[in-house]
Amino acid sequence: MKNNSVYQALAQGLPSDQAKRLFHGRGGLFDGWQQVNIEIYPPVLWVIIYQGIDEQPLLDMLEQVRINSEALSVQHIYIQRRFQAGNPVQVFMGDGSMLEVDFKVNEAGLSYWVNLGKNQNSGLFLDMSEGRAWVREFSQGKSVLNLFSYTCSLGVAAAAGSARSVMNVDMAKAAIKRGQQNLALNELGARSVSFIAQDIFKMVKKINQKGPYDLLIADPPSFQSRAFDVRRGYQKLLEKFKPALADDATLMLCLNSPALGVDFIHDLVAQVLPEATFIERLANPAVLADANEDASLKVLIYKMGINA
Repeated sequence: MKNNSVYQALAQGLPSDQAKRLFHGRGGLFDGWQQVNIEIYPPVLWVIIYQGIDEQPLLDMLEQVRINSEALSVQHIYIQRRFQAGNPVQVFMGDGSMLEVDFKVNEAGLSYWVNLGKNQNSGLFLDMSEGRAWVREFSQGKSVLNLFSYTCSLGVAAAAGSARSVMNVDMAKAAIKRGQQNLALNELGARSVSFIAQDIFKMVKKINQKGPYDLLIADPPSFQSRAFDVRRGYQKLLEKFKPALADDATLMLCLNSPALGVDFIHDLVAQVLPEATFIERLANPAVLADANEDASLKVLIYKMGINA
């Protein structure tokens, strides 16, 4: 794809006062750009290169952004090369003042802390924006269990949607701490929100005792060394937490593995939760369009009970 076409795709989302994915080369719709994703964390344009490529077309396109940076409201351009040891970051434009520091970004009326640098994750998965919107709309008056909560953005969305209670669980203490900060940032601390920084499978009894839950959110990593492998762990997850579900509970089951399609989750639910009915697959943001939609992010909604 010509550089100008990529620039046009990028510029459609700018200027922006919201954090969001702007360009999803990994969707395979831009020939030659499959190893590039670009996001905006105002005022930073964040460019990720996953594998070694001929970078000249990308650098030429970013030069166009630099030339038009004032109109696009971009002050800094950082390039993270994931394929190099330590995920080094190049300052392409601006300075390094926004690197390795916490700063706030907005999405749909809520705020989150992010940190851009050598870490692979900023603190906010922008591809889950539609999932957060759905949770916020659906959570009113509900008891919510948010497993693999990371920095608790889905839990924050639930609290903002007036959930009766929210329990966020993640084994990473730093992520849970950031989740608490995100909750406070949105002045939602008065809500009935709790946090557990522990391996979910070590806390099954305690978590289940806090049930029943009206909404189960599960957004596990595809693979986490020595901790979780989605091929085996997802079934175990559903089996362990099935007793904690309300009779008419809703499940939001997420899967972001290109190697596993929708049928992987459908088959697991049919086996472990035969009383659950599939309701819908949430649409991904338009920018995440994929040459193979079954390989893209999957956010599936199920409803327990015969009256689903």
